[in-house]
Order: sequence, then structure tokens, then C-alpha cells
Amino acid sequence: MNTAGDYPQAGRGWAFPPRWDRAGGDGAVAVAMDAGEQHVNEALVVLLRTGIGARVMRPGYGAGVDGYLFEPRTAESCHRLADDVRRAVLLGEPRVIVDDVTAVADPAADGRVEVTIAYRIDRHRRPASLVVPFYLAGAP
Repeated sequence: MNTAGDYPQAGRGWAFPPRWDRAGGDGAVAVAMDAGEQHVNEALVVLLRTGIGARVMRPGYGAGVDGYLFEPRTAESCHRLADDVRRAVLLGEPRVIVDDVTAVADPAADGRVEVTIAYRIDRHRRPASLVVPFYLAGAP
């Protein structure tokens, strides 16, 4: 696993979900922070779970995947879901280079579609991936 120092361009910010941690040995309580690849992974999950129009100051931010909730698990809906996720990551997360996005219906779990995002934070580094499960209406 990469450390926060491996990707200084990824920045540092609040951990998601927000939580409180004891910072240092003095017993002070502060907001938990993260950095590097973990920070980017959490930002991607927030981006994908945000509905388009949910942010007043950034109305185009989000993936709009909530529109697929009652869609059947067909190859076409999986392709459209992957395309919407790809668009959201390209527009909403400038720190990553998207290599591939796939959405595959999980035959073992009814209604589950696994979306895999293959990406790189730096063009010279090895790729990473993030798998986010979504749940659709089920088999057609």
C-alpha cells in the first residue's frame, strides 16, 4: 500500500466519513485527516454517491447513479452506468487519470452491480483500482 508521502499532489483533507481522533499525545481531539491514495479513494466514493444537482455551488458534481436504482440488470444498463461513472470521474476528480471503467452484474448477488474504476494518480505510477458496489432492481 502506498503512503501519503508517495502522492503529495493528491493533497490532504478530512477523512470520510468524518470522525474525531485524538491528535498527538496531549489528548486534544481533532477531525481525522487522510492524505495520498486513501484521500483520493474516499473522494471518488463521495463523488459516486453524490447525486447530480445535490451540491448547490457545483450542480454538475456527482455521478447520478441513483437513477439506476429501479433499472433492470441488463448489459445495456451496466454499460450506461459505467459510462456515467466514467464521465463523473473525468469531470469531478482531476487528480486521477482514468484507464478503464467497467460495470458487471454480480451473478451471486441479486441486484448487485460491481463498478470497477482502474485509475492512476500519477501517469508514471502503477495503476490502482476501486470497486464500488451498486444495487439495481435485479434480473430482467
